[in-house]
This record gives sequence, C-alpha cells and structure tokens, in this order.
Amino acid sequence: MLVAPLEEAWHAAIAKVLGAHGFPALGDTSRLGPLVAKLSDAYNSAGTASRDLLPARLAFSFARDVPKSAGAVRELVLLGKLAITEGRPLRVLDIGAGLGATTWGVARALEAAGQRGDLDAVWVDSDAAAMALGTELGEARGPTPVRIRVRTIASETPRGGPPFDLVLLGQVLSELDRGLAPDARVAKHAERLRVLLESRVAPNGSLVVIEPALRERTRHLHAVRDLVLAAAAGVEAGKREAVTVFAPCLHAGACPALAAVGDWCHEDLPVDLPPWLAPLARAAGLRWQGLTFSYLVLRKDGATLAERGFPYRVISGPLVTKGKRELFLCGAPARSAAEKGGGPEEGKAAGESAPPTRVRVQRLDRHATPENAAWSELGRGDLVRMTPPPELPATSGAGVGKLGPATRVDVARAKEY
Repeated sequence: MLVAPLEEAWHAAIAKVLGAHGFPALGDTSRLGPLVAKLSDAYNSAGTASRDLLPARLAFSFARDVPKSAGAVRELVLLGKLAITEGRPLRVLDIGAGLGATTWGVARALEAAGQRGDLDAVWVDSDAAAMALGTELGEARGPTPVRIRVRTIASETPRGGPPFDLVLLGQVLSELDRGLAPDARVAKHAERLRVLLESRVAPNGSLVVIEPALRERTRHLHAVRDLVLAAAAGVEAGKREAVTVFAPCLHAGACPALAAVGDWCHEDLPVDLPPWLAPLARAAGLRWQGLTFSYLVLRKDGATLAERGFPYRVISGPLVTKGKRELFLCGAPARSAAEKGGGPEEGKAAGESAPPTRVRVQRLDRHATPENAAWSELGRGDLVRMTPPPELPATSGAGVGKLGPATRVDVARAKEY
C-alpha cells in the first residue's frame, strides 16, 4: 500500500530527537497529552501552533501528517505522473514545510511503489526551528530507499529559481489571511495557486494542496479550486498555460458540493496511527483510527485521474437501510451521441461530458448479482464504473439513481493503494 502508518524505525527516531531536546518522552502521556490536545485546539480554531507546541508536533502530528501527504499523491504515483527518473533527482518545493512531514509522505509513497533514488527538497517556512527539528529527525531516521536531500529557507514565501516537479502546500491555506472576508480570501488563495502553477511548477509537474477534513476549510478549498479553473478558462487561448484538476475530481466543472451549504468532500482512509501512538491519542482525547484529509492536485499538461476510465468517485460512506445499500457519487460521465443529438462518431468526441453532478445511487438487495457484487464493498474515495450506466438524476437532490441486476460494477479501491 502507498499509504501506511509510520513503521517502528520512526518510533526510535522521534524518541531520539525528543530526548535530545529535553522534550517529554513518547511514553510520558501525562505531559505530552495536554500539549497534543492544545495543538489540536489551535488547528481546529484555525490558529497557529506556538513554539511551546513543537514537542506535540514532533511526537504526534508528524505521524499523522506523513500518511496524509502519501494519500494526496498516491494517484499521481499510480498513473506514473510522479516518479524518480534514472540519473535525475525529483525536485520538490514544500511550502510551509514545518517538520517536513509532507515531503516524507511523498517519499514513502514512491518507496511503496518500488521507486528508488534521490529527492531534492526545498523547505520554505517562517518557522526555522521547526525545519531544523525536521532535518534532525530525518538524520535520526537513517537511510531510506528514497534519499531526501533538504535545503531550508526561513521565509513565508518561496523565492525564484527553476521550476519543480512537485510543489506542496500541506495545511497552509488554513493558516493564511484569516482576517479577510470569505470571497476575498478565496480570490487571494486562487491567485496564489495560479502564480505557483505558472512560476514554480514544471510543465509536467503537479501542485498538491492538503487541508484538514473540516467542513469550512474543505469548502474553502472547493471554492478556490473552482476559481482557479474559472480564471484559466477565461483567459484567451495561448496566453496562459492550461490548468487541469488531476485529483480528486473526475471532472473540471464547478464543484457540486458547493451547491448545498452542508456538503463537502474529503478522504477517509483506513490508516490508523501506529500502535505506539494510540496511548498518546487517548490521553489527548483524540481518535487514532482512520485518516481524514482533503486535497487538490493541479497540473498544466492536461493529465487527469479520469484517464483510469472510472467516471465516478464515491464521496460518502455506505447508507445501509432495510432492503438497500446507497452511496453518494460525484462525476461527469461522457455524454452519449443520443444525448447530444449526433451520430456515433460525434458521441466519441474527446473531452465531451455531461455536467458534473453529485448523485445518490441505490442498489436494492434483491437486485444483487455477481455482476454488481462490488457495490457491496464500495467505500469513500473508491472510483466506480457502471456498465451500462444506470439512469441517474441530472442534478443533486433530484432523486435517486437505481442500480439494476444487469449492471456491471467495476471499482478501483482507494484503501488498496
């Protein structure tokens, strides 16, 4: 699996660095627990972690954030859009790097896919102490199949230089411009991403944004996404590079979740904290089961996750009631020729699809067959293909799609990669 908890070697490295700085030991939950709880409160209120919370970030947040980053790039790795080529290091810019967890998540996803080589990372953060601690932690971890070489820049914004294969913003937008009105904040963050794409991302590179799986912060990311795409679409052809959403969306239309106040999309993978951190999570009153986060992957080369051939993503847990199993799906399937009023060849036109929609689809238990058996195991984040596609509502809230016994269901399971 490309997304996994930290292994035992990290336990030893974290314990070593905690001890070297006189911080509470991992087993000292009576001292670390309150610090981790305070850190969680700061993040949940969109605050900034103070210097006295560095022990909590090292002991707890690092282990939680590394798999989030791996999860956000896993689809890039699977489709070969993120790879270390022979004789050339992978160039990564990590903005708001902190302890370097986001960079380490990328390295671990690459390693899990069997890749080996060098990753040259530039860490940019105004917190020089956190980056120094992160560098020390990497040295304590020792050699790994993907070798990370780090250069740190104590700044709030990245400086000039050549473009990068990967630009990361791990839980950065949440901390920026909190005093602005919501619309102004969305506009400023969309412009920030646009500038990064144009100036810092290589032509075949990626920009990855990771945010907490909290409703308002995720909806903010959805709105930023829409504005980035709208601005790119509004520019005359040839005057600016194209912008495409690689993941998690399977379409480039407006986010359907924003149509309803309470809707938002996030990942929830079955990746727990390592066992040695469960006591600390309990002491802080936090969960250690599962991994939740929101993310956005943008590119300039037209590559999208839709290349895998699955038009829908599951965006909910299963809704199981007597006699049926339902799921919410989001996607924009290709239009048929009949829908467009054209012939068969017109129906195959590249890039033509129905408007994106968030739909509720059900399969009655009496309609369960070997062809649609995969429906019984679908979970949040999975990619789905239904053949032939069932009749689906055109818009959210317009009804429920029905999955019949003859429909074949194919799936790419998020939890398996």
